[in-house]
Amino acid sequence: MRARRRRSRKTKRGEAAVVSREEFDVIIVGSGSCGGALAARLTGDPDRRVLVLEAGAVYESVAALPQRVRDPADVSGGMPGSPHNWELTGEFADGFVAPVARGKVIGGSSSINAAYFIRGTKENFTEWAALGNDEWSYEKVLPFYKRSESEKDFPHDTEHHGTTGPIPVQREPIDRAPEFTRAFTDAAIGLGFPVEDDKNGPGSGGVGPVPTNISHGLRVSSAVGYLIPNLGRTNLTVKGGVQVTRVLFQGTRCIGVEASVEGRTQRFHARQTVLSAGALRTPQLLMLSGIGPARQLKEHGIEVLADVPGVGQNLMDHPKMSSPWTFSGTFPVLPGRNVMTSNLNWTAEGSGQAGDLEILPFVASRASMFRVDTDAVAMRVPAVQVSVMQEDSRGEVTLASADPLGNPRMKWNFFQQESDRVRIREGMKVLDELFHSAPMRAIGAKLLSLDKTDLASNAAMDAWMISHLNYAGHPSCTCKMGPDTDPMAVVDQYGTVRGVENLRICDQSVFPKLTSRGPAATAYLLGERMSAFFA
Repeated sequence: MRARRRRSRKTKRGEAAVVSREEFDVIIVGSGSCGGALAARLTGDPDRRVLVLEAGAVYESVAALPQRVRDPADVSGGMPGSPHNWELTGEFADGFVAPVARGKVIGGSSSINAAYFIRGTKENFTEWAALGNDEWSYEKVLPFYKRSESEKDFPHDTEHHGTTGPIPVQREPIDRAPEFTRAFTDAAIGLGFPVEDDKNGPGSGGVGPVPTNISHGLRVSSAVGYLIPNLGRTNLTVKGGVQVTRVLFQGTRCIGVEASVEGRTQRFHARQTVLSAGALRTPQLLMLSGIGPARQLKEHGIEVLADVPGVGQNLMDHPKMSSPWTFSGTFPVLPGRNVMTSNLNWTAEGSGQAGDLEILPFVASRASMFRVDTDAVAMRVPAVQVSVMQEDSRGEVTLASADPLGNPRMKWNFFQQESDRVRIREGMKVLDELFHSAPMRAIGAKLLSLDKTDLASNAAMDAWMISHLNYAGHPSCTCKMGPDTDPMAVVDQYGTVRGVENLRICDQSVFPKLTSRGPAATAYLLGERMSAFFA
């Protein structure tokens, strides 16, 4: 859809802004899992005009996608220096600063991730509803999980699965790493864990194959599943190279956004605007636009439009430890194949949070996954991760400056709470037991960095924990949904931002609490479910 005549208007900084005279019904800022799914569903109504603004490159066909975006065995798109990755850094624990991978390309982070596709659990959504969000109960979200997927392995389970959605879901055949996968499964069973054949079913955890969004060697991102197939719709416009810098208002009514396009300031107008910029960028955009904690906004010279103290707070993720491992077999490089085959989910002893621990082994070397040439032993073999999936610690996203092209300040505060350290210690012990089990010893499997001295005391385990701390890439909850009685809620359960009109959020920042599985499948659910709230 072509824009009509443009006119200029002065920005807050005094420069001339190019103003598109074409007004859309909905602007969506970000083309990731949530934004892509929302755009595709909203434009199913031919009378609704939708504009999607993406800061990174937009490709108009699957064939045009770069190899690192297409190949699920290649996660180098998230490496520093990649054109498809925001150049972000964050502080994960006191003094531990590291790069933060987030997708900057059509499809967002779904275009650079490892294609792990496990739903949140029934218990997760029971809790969301109990927190005052009854539209997000398991019974109400299940139809939208089903609508997003094309299930390949359990197509006859129509109570829990869909077969006509845009995202294919299937488990990696055992021939990907048959010796290790059988040994890992047998080891978990030997420790008393149940088998969980379908991790997207209503079960309560166990060992089983990892569902993935891979089809015929292709990472099926929101770009591949939702956006590119619908670019022919005359009511859908997707623009790349557009970095939104603030939200525009008349009074408290949102009228569109301002953006940087090839070094120039441009404005886009719509009846409704949806922020789908992710749990790190969305709170930054709100604060730059005058919505957030009043004291912080004033410190940066930003006029307060709405004092919403929860903006940028409540940051959750899945803190994880990684250890390299090896066995007597080989780790073949197989383009187009998944880099994980099975995992183990369980509830920590004495925990009231179901499914709060996970062990996830990779079956491809880190060198092959990140496409680096190195002789470092730890990179020439795979890693195995142990993660806390329901952390009690909380981080925050704050402004580093009022510069709209700058990056926010991000602190995760991993393992700040003792309860998280207690659980990760249990995870470390279970990991050690698995690798010392008879099935794993039979294939020569061994950890290269976790040994008995690391498990000798809580102090030793905590030291190992910090030295092997890693970032899961699942930031969430920084603009959480909740009822008016929750002073830290930023949006209601329909995604509407407090204190203003015609502005919504549809990304992982609105999770009231992070799911106890990786959030990719639930991000698609969010876009699907939110689309039903538009009149």
